[in-house]
Amino acid sequence: MSQVDPSFPPPPAPSSGGISSVNFNLWDFLNSLGDEAKTRRHPSLNQALSGLAGVLLALGWVALLTGDSDSLAGAYIGAMIAFGIGLVVRLKTSKSTELHAAAVGVGITSLLTFCLVFVGDTQMNPGLGLILTAIAHIAVWVLPGYRGRSIFLAFAALALIFGFSSLIGGEVLTDDRCEELFYGDGDVPSECYDGTIYSELPGEVGGFLGKQGAVYLILGSALILGVATLDRRGYNAVGTALIPAGMVAVLIGSLLMAVSMANAGAGILAAIAGIAMCYVGSNGQRRALTWWGAATTSIGISGFFIAAFKPDSAGAVAGALIISGLVVGLIPLAIQKAQETKAAQSTP
Repeated sequence: MSQVDPSFPPPPAPSSGGISSVNFNLWDFLNSLGDEAKTRRHPSLNQALSGLAGVLLALGWVALLTGDSDSLAGAYIGAMIAFGIGLVVRLKTSKSTELHAAAVGVGITSLLTFCLVFVGDTQMNPGLGLILTAIAHIAVWVLPGYRGRSIFLAFAALALIFGFSSLIGGEVLTDDRCEELFYGDGDVPSECYDGTIYSELPGEVGGFLGKQGAVYLILGSALILGVATLDRRGYNAVGTALIPAGMVAVLIGSLLMAVSMANAGAGILAAIAGIAMCYVGSNGQRRALTWWGAATTSIGISGFFIAAFKPDSAGAVAGALIISGLVVGLIPLAIQKAQETKAAQSTP
């Protein structure tokens, strides 16, 4: 058995740092936010009006510096000054919740204005610009000053949804866009000569899904599942910030796929997404998400039967809606029966 020579220093202990020490731990960060991440604030008239006052003041200030000039320098300067003032108020004052709410309104408005002006001024790809806007809002949400204010995370989620869908899904060719391409110097896509309102959505996923519809639905569903995970761990306030983007994404995805598919498959997918939203909302005691999911499920099932039967009279439409109502009504009964069966099997 080997022994350590006392004339030499002991070998260094293995480092507990390394790669693991620089990894960002989401749950540790959320814990550091305290109640800002866990507790949903009760609505306050004073804070709501103060926040909107901050929004109006920031917009007015930027408009004043911009004036009638064609230059955007005033918009840049106004947005940066407004953001700085709001940041100072957040960092240096601690007593007035109304003043803090106004500072948040100033901060979110000035940041969003700066990002949108920058994207338009540089004429960068809109999808890339929205993703950069999301990154900026996430950075502000993480850093001191506006740290933990959920409204910045909510805007970041919305920007990410629209940014990724624009980059991945391509452009929705509306009649106005096709007309713009026709009179411009660029090539006119063949989809512009189709007879539908949106023409044909560019690209396919799985051979039948419109690209943008699929991207919206996938990202929206991912956000809703993220809300469920956050609710289970107790971070209800952070989950609340992601709900608007998830709800909007699922709705837009369902509509785009309905336009692209024009068949019953879009209704089935919308119904599945709606049931998922309803389930997450019900378990997390979120009234708006629960009702939004239930409405999406009802619309999806109705769309399925209308697309499947293709009714051509008022009586046929009425029949499709009645069948849809019966199916929607059977869903909670089936869920209740499954829960009772599972409880009976688990009971010794």
